[in-house]
Amino acid sequence: MAEQISYINVRPVWRRALLIVPAALALWGAWYGTLWGMGRTMAEFTPDLKTAEAAVRVAPGDPYAHLKLARVNFRTLLPERTVEAMREYELAASLAPNDYLVWLEMGRVRESAGDAEGGERALRRATELAPNYALPRWYLGNLLLRAGRDREAFEELSRAGDADPALRPQVFNFAWRIYEGDIPRVLEAVGRSPQARAQLATYLLYHQRLDEAVQLWKSLSADERHEQQAAGQQITAAFFDARRFRTALELYREQATAEGAPVPTAGKVLNGGFEEDIGPSSPYIFGWRVVPAPPTQIAIDPRAGRSGARSLRISFSSVASFDHKNVAQLVVVEPGARYRLTYSVRSDGLQSASTLLVDVVDAGESGTVLAQSPPLAIGTNDWQQQVVEFSAPPRSEAVFVRLNRAPCMSAAGCPIFGKVWYDDFNLERIGAAVAR
Repeated sequence: MAEQISYINVRPVWRRALLIVPAALALWGAWYGTLWGMGRTMAEFTPDLKTAEAAVRVAPGDPYAHLKLARVNFRTLLPERTVEAMREYELAASLAPNDYLVWLEMGRVRESAGDAEGGERALRRATELAPNYALPRWYLGNLLLRAGRDREAFEELSRAGDADPALRPQVFNFAWRIYEGDIPRVLEAVGRSPQARAQLATYLLYHQRLDEAVQLWKSLSADERHEQQAAGQQITAAFFDARRFRTALELYREQATAEGAPVPTAGKVLNGGFEEDIGPSSPYIFGWRVVPAPPTQIAIDPRAGRSGARSLRISFSSVASFDHKNVAQLVVVEPGARYRLTYSVRSDGLQSASTLLVDVVDAGESGTVLAQSPPLAIGTNDWQQQVVEFSAPPRSEAVFVRLNRAPCMSAAGCPIFGKVWYDDFNLERIGAAVAR
């Protein structure tokens, strides 16, 4: 096909004008954009007042240039410059009326300059522009708090905490100080959402208010507690560390049930037959806890159970003497009650002057050894059942069932070689405490 060329007749003046106007507009836009870019660049790297003023002259319509000039003026701390800073903030806000960050900064500066009323107006405008953002409400709440308007302040602060839970601990600090640790008033101030109550419960732990913490935690529904399980784990750990094991067990049982994990029971050894996995990565504070200890190898043996399919196997190959307290389980018991612990053990090629035994240790502050089994016989031995009886301490809620080594009586040390299997740990209550 032949090329087709279209010609525009620009001889008439009106047609020329139509071509000139778009070109002029394009040139003007490019020039304005260039000035705006230059002003913005100068404002971003403003080192002093003169450069900031030059940025505003180059780009008078750029709100960011006016904002930077306002900051530079305000930082001088000179009264006349503070007035100029307020004027520049007003100009920035007029050029960017819907930018909440401009109103936010202007509100903070106005209050710090002594204009609390003007600061409040600007901050309220910021909250209108960004109602779901945390910082505008956070700074407005702080302003109201400094003005003594506590109720209004905590309405804003609690909403800031809802938007950003990381702010809640500081909100709790404000409320705790103002209401002098009155928990109902603190709770009323910080909000009653499930997340706020869960976080307040963990906050109470730092004030050693454990009973109030668990009471507040239990005020949540089961579904809410499941959603806030990280807080529940903190509370459980706090009771565990305080050696209030019975409450820790109660809290932990609910978490384990919700997660489908093995559920411990007071007075019972959990996973006594080792049919469930154990290991150092286990998140559970109840159940077997294994600490890796080279040169010892500790593992579940899937083919060597006594009554079930599995057992615990410990392999030794060490020419050096070392303690072995790497396998233990905490069991909640009734204070003062008497118990019988039974388990089965076998060995293969066990050689040492210090073999293994099982001891029961007070989990309270004393750490007293309550009872222990005889040391294992050396050599190779088939499954044998062992029995250990003990009385729970009258002021302790739990004991540790622990694998240990017999004392080494040799000055040269006690190397150990061979393999040992454990299975069928069982604990039963057999009566009241025996008088000593």
